[in-house]
Amino acid sequence: MKFFNIFGKPKGQSSNTESEKSEFEQIKVFKSLPKEQWKSAYNELNKRIGEKLKEYGFKKKGRKHYRLTNDLLEVIDIDNRGSWSGAKDDIEIRIGLVPYCWQGLTNEYYLVGSKPIEEIDKTIRNHFRISKEYLILADYLTERIINNVLPFFEKYNSTKKITSQPYIFPYHTKCGGNDIRNSHFLILFSELKQHKNINAIEILENEIEFGSDSLNQVTWKELKKLVENKDWETIDKIFAENEKNILDKLKIKPVANTVYN
Repeated sequence: MKFFNIFGKPKGQSSNTESEKSEFEQIKVFKSLPKEQWKSAYNELNKRIGEKLKEYGFKKKGRKHYRLTNDLLEVIDIDNRGSWSGAKDDIEIRIGLVPYCWQGLTNEYYLVGSKPIEEIDKTIRNHFRISKEYLILADYLTERIINNVLPFFEKYNSTKKITSQPYIFPYHTKCGGNDIRNSHFLILFSELKQHKNINAIEILENEIEFGSDSLNQVTWKELKKLVENKDWETIDKIFAENEKNILDKLKIKPVANTVYN
């Protein structure tokens, strides 16, 4: 089990002086990279972050970093994809808590239970440019992730914790869409893992009306009937099979929860 002392200053103490700023924060002018180097620079940056996160139980697969604690996949998505132009020189970081008991949730563009990093770390930007200083940026982002994102994961690292504080991940039941970053799926499958039906039926009805009609072994309508009948045994069997398939595909094993002093 890994222990890590969180960086930071005591409450009320300033952390804005030049000597206290990180190397990245002290850079006055960033040097641009030519477009043909954006992809390779991004790959090297993300690899560097992954090497450090590996010490905390994360496994890098593509642009994402995964860690399994309890019954949730913790995901850090470092993305520089453009909608039409391929790689871009802009990085966005999103944090996801994924109930991997349902196939497909780990592959969605909009991460389940997702929050942009700036919502967790109030001192950070929401986007970063890939410049010639990208390795310095990698070290800066790694430190911010360890300081702020990992404690966030520790606080909400199980479906039991999610169902006890669902307001942390708000959702809308009508035309949810991308703006809520699929938090409704986190609430839905957390409830079903915990054999609860607080918001589940309402979310399922919304998916029946607005969402995809078929998923894995059953449709939304069939899943809704299982919930209405409180057939938790069948639901558990479906989830258990899905979980095995996902973990086999990602080649991920559970790690001990990280403890912070």
